[in-house]
Amino acid sequence: MGLLDSIKDNFKNASFEIDDAMPITELAKQFHAAFGCSLRIYTGKKLADGRMTIRTLNQHTTLEVNKDAEKLKIRATEKVGDIEKKFLEHFGIKVQIADRHNGSLVPDEMTLGEASRL
Repeated sequence: MGLLDSIKDNFKNASFEIDDAMPITELAKQFHAAFGCSLRIYTGKKLADGRMTIRTLNQHTTLEVNKDAEKLKIRATEKVGDIEKKFLEHFGIKVQIADRHNGSLVPDEMTLGEASRL
């Protein structure tokens, strides 16, 4: 990653926030618009129903989640694997980040900013 790209990533979508009342389809759409990557949201091993909200999807999990986290913030400088863990910790849902065309998963060690430039 070049120095200029790293500087851009520090300012890119620094305020992207995820609220648990957001519908799954809207979250995926906003994530793609903000970062140029696809967000796959699962319920079990299947992709989640896009009409569900994150809160509703969370009610289907048995994981203990961070109830104090009203909103989750994501930055382009964060590693993909760390972002996926945040979703699990904050909302109890499994997500995977894929490339722009939703064809293949992005490696966990890559930053979201790097993934958006693929």
